[in-house]
This record gives sequence, structure tokens and C-alpha cells, in this order.
Amino acid sequence: MRILLLCFFITVVAAAPVFGQTEIIDSYNRGVEALKQDQLDEAITLFTRAIELDPRDQFAYNNRGVAYKRKNMLDKAIQDYSLALKIKPDFTYALANRGTARYKKGDLDGAIQDLSAAVKLNRRDSVALATLGLAHKDKGDLDQAVKDLRQAISVNKKNLRAWAALGAVYEDQQRFDKAMEAYDKVIDLAAGKIDVKEVQLKLNTIRKEYAKHLHKEGLDSYKDGKEKHAIQLWTNALKLDPNLVMALRDRGIAFHKQKAYSKAIEDFSSAIEKDPTNANLYRVRGDSYYRLKQSDKALLDYSKALELNPGDAVGHNNRGLVYHENDELNRALDDYSKAINIDGANPIFFENRAIVHVAKGERDKALNDYIAAKRLTTDDKHQAALGEKIRKLEDAAQSTDDKTAPELSETNTEAKK
Repeated sequence: MRILLLCFFITVVAAAPVFGQTEIIDSYNRGVEALKQDQLDEAITLFTRAIELDPRDQFAYNNRGVAYKRKNMLDKAIQDYSLALKIKPDFTYALANRGTARYKKGDLDGAIQDLSAAVKLNRRDSVALATLGLAHKDKGDLDQAVKDLRQAISVNKKNLRAWAALGAVYEDQQRFDKAMEAYDKVIDLAAGKIDVKEVQLKLNTIRKEYAKHLHKEGLDSYKDGKEKHAIQLWTNALKLDPNLVMALRDRGIAFHKQKAYSKAIEDFSSAIEKDPTNANLYRVRGDSYYRLKQSDKALLDYSKALELNPGDAVGHNNRGLVYHENDELNRALDDYSKAINIDGANPIFFENRAIVHVAKGERDKALNDYIAAKRLTTDDKHQAALGEKIRKLEDAAQSTDDKTAPELSETNTEAKK
């Protein structure tokens, strides 16, 4: 939403600018009335007549410039403002009007020069200050834009356009909380006066953008180990956008990590309501149900997750854990094997399958899986633990082999005669 603050100052005089002739007064004042009625061509004609009668009338030049500006004839408007300033260099209205016309034309440097001069002469000119703020905004000097706009508002707290411009600057700075405050003020000031649908749409957009920004901050905090702060940031994000599924998901994961499994399930369930085809959400909710030892619900969620995404290796592994604990060893083996087929670089999958092979008495298969897990593991301590399991299996195998080997009899050791 582009905000344009246009300040056009009409100068009204009660006496003739120079000579006091009746025709000059009449032409000028009729021009002012025509301008007020937005009869622009008539106003231009009348101000032109006044100028012909008095070429030193800076007021007539300024007002004819206003009429040209309203007709979007910017070059002619700027020319008239410049003629007024040639007559009176400190003519504040002409400076402000020329600065605004230059801003509209895209001459930001010229606009800033004129508007700065105008507000230096009249620091109470809220409209000129607001336009100056916009010019600084478009130049990329956002900090100065904020100063100008705040000053404009301090002069006139009901300057609706200054509030709107300030909201736009804060938005560019990604100071979303400040932007929302400014746009809320616009809506309050405009109540019953103008249509604020565009501002309301903008405000809704900012709320969603701010929610995403807070979500990202939460991720950074979570990565730094600041889980409580991350949860607070995600809570704030959800106040702004209750439909932000990724904030619900990640807050749920943080709750799960803190062993607040019931809270995690609440967040995952809310996320699933908003995104019912997201396989990952079912799997992470299944993890929380698993920790609460609600295996039936965990199995339902894991199975739903795998229905939506059959290629989820972790989902197969985790469902395998539930089958394993329910003593459904063949189903557990099937899930672990599928996990390994999808991701053959995860040592946990091999280790889990090895445990089932041990339970089924399949020693050689268990040994092969433990060896694969040890080869893939990078943690030295875990490698040592796996090595110990491998050693015990090998020792058990050797012990079994010794007990089952046939003993040699004396006759078997003697030579035949």
C-alpha cells in the first residue's frame, strides 16, 4: 500500500497584492473560490488574469501552481511555485507545495531540499513534515523518516496520513509491533470518516508476517537451547496468527522435549485440525502418545503418518518400537527393515532390528545388524557399547558351539589295525 501525503496550501488574501485595483482583487478571490470548488480550469484562468495585472503576486503563482498540481501538470506547478519563490524566497507555502510536487514527480532530493526548508521556517507544519518523512523513506533513510513522521504526529496527533506513513516505515524496518500500533491508530482515527478496508487488510498481513518473524526467532532460541524462551515466542506468534501450523508444531516439539507430553499432544492436535494431510504432525503426536504409554493411539498416528507418507523411515522405526513393546516381533522386524531400506545410514534402525533378532534367537542376523550399527555410529561411547554387545554375542556363539561339538572317543584316536 503506497501512502502519498500531498500538501497543497492555498493562500487567501483580503486585499490586493500590489495595487489594490478592484479587478485584481476580484480575479484573485474568484480564483480562490474556484479552486475550493475544484473548478481547476476556471481557477487557472482567474489566477492567470491576476498575475497579468500584478506579475509580482506570489500568492497568485502559488495558487495557480496548486490548480496545475491537481490536474497532475507537475512541471507547470513546479514552475509556478518557483516563480512565487523568486519573488519571496522564504514563502513557506510555496516551498512546501513545490517539495510535494517534486516528491510526486519522483525528485526525492529536490523534495527533501524544499520540504526541509519549509519545516525549518515553520516547525509546526505537520503535513509538510509527513511528506518529508515519506521522501526520506523512499530514499532509504528510514531512521530519519521515523523522526520526521513522529514530529509530524507530535504537532498533530490526528494526522491520519502521518500515522499511515509511519506504519509503512516501521513495516520496512520489520518493527512489526510498532507498525501494528501505527495502523491501529489509523483505523481509530478514520472510524466513520473513510474506508479503512485497505488498512485492515494491511494490518492482517502484518500480523501474519510478524507471527512468522516470531516463529523464526523461536527456532533460533530453540537451537541455542533456550526452550522456554522459544515456547514464549511461539505462543506470541500464535496470538497473532492462530492458524500458524509450524508454530503449533514446533511448540509441541518443545513441550515434548520438556516431557510435557499432554501439552505437546494439544498443540499437535490443533495443528492436525488445520492441516489434516500433514504426515509429520501425526508422527510427532504419535511420539508423545508413545511416551505416555498410550500405544493404541500411538499406533493409529504412526499408521496414519505412514499412509500419508510411506517413505518416512523414522515413522516405520517408531511404529516398530510399539510393535516390539507389544511383543509383535514380526511386525516390528518388518517396520525396522522398511526403515533401513529407506535410510540405510541410520545406526539406530539397525540396532533396533538387532534387538528383535536377539529376542527371536536369530543370533547371526543380530550380530550382522550390530556390526552395521557400530560401523555407522560416530559417537565413541556408543561405539564402545555396541562393541561390547557384539563381543557378548560372539562369546555366546562360541560357547554354544563348544557345548554341541561331538567328543572324540579313544577308538576314534587309535589307528585301525
